[in-house]
Amino acid sequence: MFLETCCKAMPSLRDATRTAGVAIAFLYKYISWVLVTAILITACHSGSPQNPSRSIERGRSLSADCRIVEHAAGKTKICGKPEKIAVLDPKMLSLMLALDVQPAAYADAYLVRSRQFDNPSKQIPYLGKFVTSQPINLGDRSSPSLETLTLLKPDLILGLNYQENQLLSAIAPTVFIDSEQKWQDNIKIVAKALDTQKNISPIITSQQQQIAQVRTELAQLASTHPRVLNIACSLSMNYIEVISQGNTNELLKKIGFQPVFLLDLVQKLGLRPQINLETLGQIDADIILINTWLDNWNGESTYTVPFKELRQKWAESPILHNSRAWKEGKVYFVDYTLWSDVIGAPMAHSLILKQLPSLLLSHT
Repeated sequence: MFLETCCKAMPSLRDATRTAGVAIAFLYKYISWVLVTAILITACHSGSPQNPSRSIERGRSLSADCRIVEHAAGKTKICGKPEKIAVLDPKMLSLMLALDVQPAAYADAYLVRSRQFDNPSKQIPYLGKFVTSQPINLGDRSSPSLETLTLLKPDLILGLNYQENQLLSAIAPTVFIDSEQKWQDNIKIVAKALDTQKNISPIITSQQQQIAQVRTELAQLASTHPRVLNIACSLSMNYIEVISQGNTNELLKKIGFQPVFLLDLVQKLGLRPQINLETLGQIDADIILINTWLDNWNGESTYTVPFKELRQKWAESPILHNSRAWKEGKVYFVDYTLWSDVIGAPMAHSLILKQLPSLLLSHT
């Protein structure tokens, strides 16, 4: 009836057709919106008992097992021990795996084409070898699939504060952390959400012991070569930035080194974070760590960062050969995904600490 009325009101067949198309498009858009809303409502209320008396009994039984978790985006009520958990970022996966909990769904920093991480050790860089489940693929961490989450019906969603979205909390209880906060504080939030607080103390103790051991192994080097410049450098070498924060610098300070921070460069040379080859050759550093990365990896082939290619380009740049670090063979190439702040503590810290002694005590 709506389309007939529109057509009669139009002076020509062409105008009538155009109007009908607009009306149909509007109806499709409206119907789609209704369907998405219905899915979310169903997700929120699925499994709710219809009998009021049973609902009251269930509420009473859960009240003693419920807790309020304060996190970066507010407070969330969680009852019982979540079993089906969706993880929206590698940093959160790092905390979760350290607590000995496996994900049911995951959104990585790298896009993987398959619907499921059926071979996580090869599909998820570094952390994948600790994943024993086969989590559903939620897509890119910057825009995880709400549709997949809705169909999954997780017991809990874990993410970072930049991912805060009201639609997520409509699907399941959601907890966010601030990646700028200390991981020791964040792991307490995640552990409370997962009901695994007893695992926190062993994790912190183990990492303290690992740091102490590496500090002993590298004590002599730290005394003779204390200043470490930590930079990010693209394979093309058209992007070079001094890394002033992150996993590596935090560990370097605890081990006994003195990272060359951005503040040092601003005060002495008046530089911004991004620098060029000429400037890099003038920076006084005993050791240089060069973080580079792999672009456009789809999880289907071997994860191999182009260290060899970048090392060759450095060898062909005479401007860089004047630095003390280069002359003494103290320039090292590492993977940005692990050594910078993509994965995060405590898992990344542990893996870096395992590599650090053999890396710094070798010669390039």
